[in-house]
Amino acid sequence: MRRVAASMRMVRSGARGQASVEFILVIPLLLIVAAAVVQVAYSLNCYLGVTAASREGARKGAETNSAGAARQAALSAASTLPGERPRVEVAFPQGRSRGDQVRVTVIYKVPLVVPGLKQMLPEFRFRRSTSMALERDE
Repeated sequence: MRRVAASMRMVRSGARGQASVEFILVIPLLLIVAAAVVQVAYSLNCYLGVTAASREGARKGAETNSAGAARQAALSAASTLPGERPRVEVAFPQGRSRGDQVRVTVIYKVPLVVPGLKQMLPEFRFRRSTSMALERDE
């Protein structure tokens, strides 16, 4: 009976050691998956910010018929985005009469949350355009 109890104790302590080794082997994979999930969530937040900025710029451009006001409104709406300022392009493809379109395009490079991901992930750039009809003549 004593021999059985002694061998059971040895098996239990060996199983704990095995579980520890397996856990240590799995930790890097879990960290990479967690970092990727955080980066995707961060990127989605930036995407929503870029979309809102293009919409705000187009709305202001439609109200004022001014490229400068549209650009400033888009940059102001994008001020919460981290990293570099986005590039804003304002175009009046049909002209500047009432009812013509104003198109505001916001281009933004998403910064990486975890610096080590730069080697594993491509560079993310979001480009969103919004068009609205001009409400008044130039």
